[in-house]
Amino acid sequence: MIKVIMESWRDGLQKISLTKLQNENLGISLMNSKTNTDRLLDDCSVILEIEDEKLATAFLEEANKIGVNCNIVPK
Repeated sequence: MIKVIMESWRDGLQKISLTKLQNENLGISLMNSKTNTDRLLDDCSVILEIEDEKLATAFLEEANKIGVNCNIVPK
């Protein structure tokens, strides 16, 4: 399991895209994806556990593109 932490967001964050990215790419329910996005907007960090390292890396890159400051949590 790879842990990705969404630490903060930048101006211009694409909120709907972030919710869809979690839902479609990671299989997180729409409700939980929206909750994660809302928590991030409330300045709370969100940790996601992703099974595959390649998927985690792809998620990280896409999330960065849409305005999320995120990293892989070191083991």
